[in-house]
Amino acid sequence: MADYPFTEVSQSSESKPQKKSHFGVALEPEVIKICGFALLIGFIGGLVAQGLLELIYLFTNLFFYGKASFAITNPAYNHLGWWVILIPPIGGLLVGIMVHFWEPTLKGHGIPEAMEAVLFGHSRMRIRVALLKPLATALAIGTGGPFGAEGPIIQTGAAVGSLFGQAVGLTPYYRRVLLAAGAAAGMAATFTAPLAGILVAIELLLFELRARSFIPVALAAAVATGVRIHFVGWAPLFPTPAYKLTSMNELWLFGLMGILMGVVGLAMIRALAWMEDFFDHLPIKGALIWSPAIGALILGVIGYFYPQIFGTGYDTIRDMLNNRLATSSLLGISLAKFWALVISLGSGTTGGVFAPSLIVGGGLGATFALGLHHFLPHLVSNPAFYALVAMAAVFGGIARAPFTSIVFLFELSHNPNAILPLIVCVMVADGFVRLFSRDSIMTGKLVKRGLIILQDYSVPVLMRARIDQIMQKQFHVMDADEELRTVLTSLAPGNVGVIPVVEKDGSLVGIVEAHDLLKIEPLDHHFKMRELARQDYVLAYPEEEVDRVNRAMLLKNIENVVVVQSHGSRKPIGIARANDILQLRRWLMEEETREVAGEKRHT
Repeated sequence: MADYPFTEVSQSSESKPQKKSHFGVALEPEVIKICGFALLIGFIGGLVAQGLLELIYLFTNLFFYGKASFAITNPAYNHLGWWVILIPPIGGLLVGIMVHFWEPTLKGHGIPEAMEAVLFGHSRMRIRVALLKPLATALAIGTGGPFGAEGPIIQTGAAVGSLFGQAVGLTPYYRRVLLAAGAAAGMAATFTAPLAGILVAIELLLFELRARSFIPVALAAAVATGVRIHFVGWAPLFPTPAYKLTSMNELWLFGLMGILMGVVGLAMIRALAWMEDFFDHLPIKGALIWSPAIGALILGVIGYFYPQIFGTGYDTIRDMLNNRLATSSLLGISLAKFWALVISLGSGTTGGVFAPSLIVGGGLGATFALGLHHFLPHLVSNPAFYALVAMAAVFGGIARAPFTSIVFLFELSHNPNAILPLIVCVMVADGFVRLFSRDSIMTGKLVKRGLIILQDYSVPVLMRARIDQIMQKQFHVMDADEELRTVLTSLAPGNVGVIPVVEKDGSLVGIVEAHDLLKIEPLDHHFKMRELARQDYVLAYPEEEVDRVNRAMLLKNIENVVVVQSHGSRKPIGIARANDILQLRRWLMEEETREVAGEKRHT
């Protein structure tokens, strides 16, 4: 049996291809086809992202200014007075209807739903998600929802990739790759941030950094970014001055701010979870329909006093990053955005958490810097610099995606001087949140539904291992036309196990078990092996996940697996039994035990 679970599988001589591949052993030729698919998905994802943004602009103009226009506009500048309170409930009610009657997964900010498809749904997503998520998001944000477009775009792009993979009949693994490619394309096209798009796919969906997955995802992100540049150009979404540290001693202040942003991130996770529980248990009929409208009504009241919380808030982020807001406004807008987000999203509507978390972090970070400036005027640099770093720290903490946050804010600002403070602050914030919370804002709702999510979002071992990594490659075969009496002469009394019965050309007929043959009466020894061959086995292919094979064994109540060379061949190259899968689980438990023991010795 091969070492678990990540050693390269060595094939037996009979299963090796006769012709050597020109691609070597590091990359499967299949990846070339997947890359071609990824290029197409990147193009589609770029168009979808641009289409969603245009749809948001259209609904914003319609509901806040009464005009049919795709022009970029800010709902904060409306002149509706008290009537503005009634605008968000319209979008909330429409989203609630869509969630209740058409697609429950429209509820939420999108990334957890994509994660669930990867971890528990074999990377399958429904076409209704790709069609309805953009519309629901545009309605929610266009009527004042305090959300970003990035989460829904990631979910929509993921759905496009998944649907494409299903349409062309890809394996679950490569469906996951295309799903992640679609998500990366959506993120990259929304913010002209290809590196952040790649990293969000790796940290939240792929859970690996391997060439066969990384290359397609990177290509999709690059193409989607090109589509974005075609429409809006290459200018950064949030241009900032060239901030600089006053001295290396200032890094201590960024570390201290990381703790503060960790507290904010933890509060956001807990508040959202509490708000979801509150709205889930509202004693009203048709809660899925009415809850988003109730949450949106509260949003409207908050937005009357702080109109900057309406919509994506990109203008507010720019103001924060360029010191265009007073201290009182910074703190008020941040707190208002915090509660607007958790109430609205907790009520069951749809929208992303990235942009809101930037506003919450940016306002509090700038306030933190202004407060320190009174005590350390020669050490604290530009407050807007702290706002930029704090933005990344809050999102990195709540999403458990620190590298995505660091790279994302760098790409948005085009400011290389921010790299070191970003690393210090974001990693401190992320560590603080991990210290006090098992769940992130991405996994909380999945855990509440009873799903098991590991701390590092890893895929369970049975889904990471292929059947060819645990199968027994050394085994006996029997000729189908051979008589039992002949077979018994070469069969040792202690010989046990599954033995494939094959035709002259090596194709599988069935299986027998050695100990059963020894129990047959002597009068029946004239039977040929073809007549004794059983069909109680699961047929598998080398690249199949152990989890999928295990499910088939459980459904059929069968313990034996025969692995054949390929879909077009029935030539056995390995056998496996339920015990082999148990051995894989045992290996994992032993590894975890050794790891814990090693940590204790080290301590």
